[in-house]
Amino acid sequence: MTQHLASGEFSRRARSVWAKTRTGPGPDFALQGWLPLVQHLADTAAVAALLWEEWVPESLKSMLTDAVGTRSAARDLVVWLAGTHDVGKASPAFAVQVPLLADVMRDEDLEIDPRIKDGDERRQVRHELVSYLAIRDWLQLVHGFSKLAAGRLASVAAAHHGQPPSRQLVSEAEPRPHLVGSGSWIDVRNELLAAADRDHASVGSGEQWRAAEFTQPVLVMLSAIVIVSDWIASSDLFDAAPLGEPPRDTTEDRVARAWADLDFPRAWAPRSDQTDVTAMLTARFDLPAGAAPRPAQEAFVRQAMQVERPELMILEAEMGSGKTEAALLAAEILAGRFGLSGVFVGLPTQATTDGMFSRVLQWADRLDLDTPASLFLARGKSMLNPEFAQKSREAHFRSIGDDYAARRESDESLVVAHRWFSDPRRGPLSNFVVGTVDQALFAGLRSKYLMLRHLALASKVVIIDEVHAYDAYMQEYLTRVIEWLGAYRVPVILLSATLASSQRRAFVEAYDRGREALEPAPPLDPSMSGAERAERRAVSAQAKEARYRRLDGDFWYPAITVSQWRRPPALTLPGGASDTRRLHIDRIPDDHIVLIDLLRSALRDGGNVAVIRNTVSRAQETAALLRDAFGGDLPVTLAHSRFLGLDRARKDRELLSAYGPKGDRPKRSIVVATQVIEQSLDIDFDLMVTDTAPIDLLLQRSGRLHRHLRAGRPLPLREPRLVLTGTNWDAEPPQFVRGSTRVYSEAILLRTTAALHGRDVLSVPDDIAYLVETVYSHDLSFIPTGWRDAVDDATRKHEREQQRLRDKAHSFRLQGVAEGSSTLLGWISGPDVDPDLTPPGRATVRDGDETLEVIVLQRRIDGGLATPAWLAGGPRDIPVNEAPRGALTRTILGCTLRLPAGMCHGNAIDRHIATLERGFELPEWHASPALRGELVLVVDGDGRARLNEFDLRYTPDDGLTFARAG
Repeated sequence: MTQHLASGEFSRRARSVWAKTRTGPGPDFALQGWLPLVQHLADTAAVAALLWEEWVPESLKSMLTDAVGTRSAARDLVVWLAGTHDVGKASPAFAVQVPLLADVMRDEDLEIDPRIKDGDERRQVRHELVSYLAIRDWLQLVHGFSKLAAGRLASVAAAHHGQPPSRQLVSEAEPRPHLVGSGSWIDVRNELLAAADRDHASVGSGEQWRAAEFTQPVLVMLSAIVIVSDWIASSDLFDAAPLGEPPRDTTEDRVARAWADLDFPRAWAPRSDQTDVTAMLTARFDLPAGAAPRPAQEAFVRQAMQVERPELMILEAEMGSGKTEAALLAAEILAGRFGLSGVFVGLPTQATTDGMFSRVLQWADRLDLDTPASLFLARGKSMLNPEFAQKSREAHFRSIGDDYAARRESDESLVVAHRWFSDPRRGPLSNFVVGTVDQALFAGLRSKYLMLRHLALASKVVIIDEVHAYDAYMQEYLTRVIEWLGAYRVPVILLSATLASSQRRAFVEAYDRGREALEPAPPLDPSMSGAERAERRAVSAQAKEARYRRLDGDFWYPAITVSQWRRPPALTLPGGASDTRRLHIDRIPDDHIVLIDLLRSALRDGGNVAVIRNTVSRAQETAALLRDAFGGDLPVTLAHSRFLGLDRARKDRELLSAYGPKGDRPKRSIVVATQVIEQSLDIDFDLMVTDTAPIDLLLQRSGRLHRHLRAGRPLPLREPRLVLTGTNWDAEPPQFVRGSTRVYSEAILLRTTAALHGRDVLSVPDDIAYLVETVYSHDLSFIPTGWRDAVDDATRKHEREQQRLRDKAHSFRLQGVAEGSSTLLGWISGPDVDPDLTPPGRATVRDGDETLEVIVLQRRIDGGLATPAWLAGGPRDIPVNEAPRGALTRTILGCTLRLPAGMCHGNAIDRHIATLERGFELPEWHASPALRGELVLVVDGDGRARLNEFDLRYTPDDGLTFARAG
């Protein structure tokens, strides 16, 4: 690429237009440097070219090539769009923002009215909107595009700040020449566009662009790549020039130096010729000598080797059967075969991400990488994960110029937490990402920079674990995201031990809908009558029903479902599940004395018991009761979500250390917990007592019962036994404790109880699919006669609630692939929601009660503040005159706690925020990006505090308790 400023290929007028400024330190932020627009466009185009060559995955290159016609024309288009994205900065509305530089432009006959600088009207004509107008007109007048086609491609530039303008804003801007610029302004913009044609479009590329059909998914990918290019070219890696002077270095030198300093990870390119599943399993995971894949694992990975194109794959298998390992091996195969450059793994909760992060890190470290790959933990307070924090510290302290090449010559890991991906918006673009499922669902939420979230998923094999675990609100987002992933030709892997057939079918239909949405529909004969058209629609509906009918009903476990383009999905039942277990079911009343007697008898010869409650309050009450009953003779541990982040992580480690596969198990113990041990923690108990819950969750809980092969379980606990409580069994129908019906649908609880009615033994996994399908179907034949009226009433209430959730999700959910126009204008218009900047307590893709997150600090006797005394290492003083730094900041962030929903009803959140802000005044915290805006709850030496009408108490053993002040 030539350096236009030095070569004089641009007019003085074009070279006078500014794009970026650099200001000096101090309160006046004096202007010290500038970057001409011609240089910024050249930088961005060069970065885009490097991204195309080294970072954009083969799958997306193929997608864009199919749209444009040839690989070279697709590459040219990406670079051309990057090299023109900011052409709208050549406009009065933008230039007037820096009067000193605007004066220079006036001297070059670029008219700017200084009065527009502070007017609201100017803010409606942003430079990306002017870029849209200029590129649209250029494509029409010079390249012969139709107005519609030109507008589609120009909308990429309109979207490069993450929020494409609406059509209305465009129409309102066009008749405002004093803001958009006319005459000389148009000449400059055309000069820049002509230069882009000359430098970035090979012979014939323009004709191919004109003939291409740019669908919305293609435009989204183009816009995302342009955004990444612009962000890199706008960073401090690219020097500004002294005021009034051009940059001293050529574009080639500027970009080469910046690219070397950035040390951007290349696209991961795994081998695609692996066929030995046993060898892969042994190489990637810690397994006993001689271990072999289970039949379901073998069959699932074989399917990944055999599919003809990217597909949606669902693996249903019992708890603890190695689904995660099978999914990662399949993802490696699929990425290699179809050119994906990474893997995303989504899980239900923040707590479950930590365990999965370790497993994915181990897998990634054993991939025989040739070049470094970036790893990211996508969840709130990710730095509390010690493994990710260590990776991030390595990246932070790596010297500029110290590339990762030396790692290839040593035993150091090539899996890194790259500095550029440390930002929450950029992190999901890493090669390997582990996060809550929210990170995937955000791709279905109309929000700023949504195209980056699409790029993050479209470049990876997407794995979603525990897909049964999401309510109707979240399912609306999940199916919409799966639809878009189908359009992007992304392999998707869904995992579940307890999936209802309605969900299975919805996922496959959504994937096929996205994949086939952009196919041309068969033309309608204009002469067809209304009746004929109706008949054709009916035939189409019947064909669709026949296509997916085989997904209905319950399957034998394990089961593998694979979508098939234009064909009915394939179903495989590999058989060979692990040995069938007989799970004994007992029922006891919700009575403290009965519970204590049961545990005393069961533990007479030792053993480890889990007691699971459906609410935190019940868990805390039960733990206190059992501690009183057993005194110091029997340790009682409490685990729930109402602990500080550091305490919660410590408890998870302790649970795994004691009850994990290699745990040093106590002789006798009781763990009282909520749903936090229901998923993803690989722990094992000899006996389980649980409140009644929906059948899929009961089965998930039972997966922590006799999970590991252990010799020497105490005689009374040799058989796996699930004891149901929290229910009045004598009532007809049974009645559930109030907390359970606040958390779960009463209709599902009743149907679960009816499905288990009269059963004392379950066969696992044989009964899993049947029970789940029975509970979640519309069948009523299994409901006892005396329960029918109550079940009918509860079902009507349940259906109304499900519809409410679906309707609510539609208010924020992205449109379907084929629902909108094929432009980015107005693509994400609607409620202004940014999941990275969500106000405290406000949910986005979850419908939970709004709550508030606070940082808990402790008041010292002398009045100063410190981190809580019970944390490892003891209390650490909070500085008064400066912002906390480094390790102290991480410790403070580890003291976060989410207040209970019972404290946050009505306007309570706003009142709590006001009270907390008044009660904590350390202005220095505003100097810390990590702590700025965080709310602090100060407790006394006993862990007590008062927040408005609530008395609070926190202890490291029980977590947070609260009560209304008496």
